[in-house]
Amino acid sequence: MQILTQTNKYLIFFSIVFLCAIGLAVLLEDYLIFIVISYIGSMFVIIWIVQKDYINLTNQLAKTRQKLIQIEKIAVLGKEMASITHEINTPLSVISSATTNIRIFFEQLPTMFKLSYNKSDFITLLKLSSHNLLSSREERKHRRKIAKQLIEIENSETIASYLVSMGIYDNVEDLLPLLQSPDSIEVIEMAYKISIFQKNVLNISIAIDKAIKIVTAINTYANTTKQKVATNIIDGIETTLMLYHNKTKIGVEIVRDYTELPTIMGHPDQLCQVWANLIHNALQSMEYKGKLQIETKLQNSCVCVNIYDDGNGIPADIQTKIFDPFFTTKSTGNGLGLDIVKSIITKHNGEITVTSKPGRTLFSVLIPIL
Repeated sequence: MQILTQTNKYLIFFSIVFLCAIGLAVLLEDYLIFIVISYIGSMFVIIWIVQKDYINLTNQLAKTRQKLIQIEKIAVLGKEMASITHEINTPLSVISSATTNIRIFFEQLPTMFKLSYNKSDFITLLKLSSHNLLSSREERKHRRKIAKQLIEIENSETIASYLVSMGIYDNVEDLLPLLQSPDSIEVIEMAYKISIFQKNVLNISIAIDKAIKIVTAINTYANTTKQKVATNIIDGIETTLMLYHNKTKIGVEIVRDYTELPTIMGHPDQLCQVWANLIHNALQSMEYKGKLQIETKLQNSCVCVNIYDDGNGIPADIQTKIFDPFFTTKSTGNGLGLDIVKSIITKHNGEITVTSKPGRTLFSVLIPIL
């Protein structure tokens, strides 16, 4: 339909030119004028139409490319949604568990306040408690050690368990006078419950902070900024790494070699798309096992981002093709990822290069500061 419309448009213009030329030739009785006017008029109309269509086509291509960028962005987000959902569910589960424990604690408060215990000993234990995270193996080791130290005290294993859970496992001998008192179990149990309450509150705070970071990362990646704004490159990289945290926390060593950078004027969401594509490709090349190194530095009035991986590498015969649209070596790929990456970098007046061999691939991005 569009081709037919264009053809009709051309025919109408050419018909008008020929009719004008014929009219002049008849009036002047000179058919040479008809030929000259027809030729010049035709050329003028052709140039004018082609120029106009070229401008329209360029605008359409720009709009289509922008749509492709958005589609690719959504596709990447969709592929990682299962991992992102898992990342969000983890802090939510922590919050749910912690709030349940806090509710139980408050239900026990009336009974706890009726107990008689040495207030100064209770405060001493609370001051000594800490929230250092220990592995199950470390906790077992400390419990056995403390139980041996308290072998002559009644309920030594229970007391050892309480103390380790409170983060008290060094210099326990200093607590012997307190532990040998008649109400030691009551004091320790009360201090333990208060300590767990504090730990739950801390866990909720940490979990909320993590959930906020994940949601912020999704919003930063998904949102579209029409105008260039002051953009922090390192923040964008960290936002992207947050999206891939579930796939990198086991088996992937992330080495951050950051140099403090000035902000640049850019589109932060599109640059996040660049980092997402490059990091995703690196992780796939590594098969999610190995070292991913990200370096930022200043280089010749440009911000430089180097992304290294120790994966299989890119074969030499295709390294010049990987930025071509629709070129892909993946059975499920569409070949637009690196083409879009290059177009975004070009839009920021930058450049991207790649060097690769088995066990070492480097994508280097340069973006001018001004």
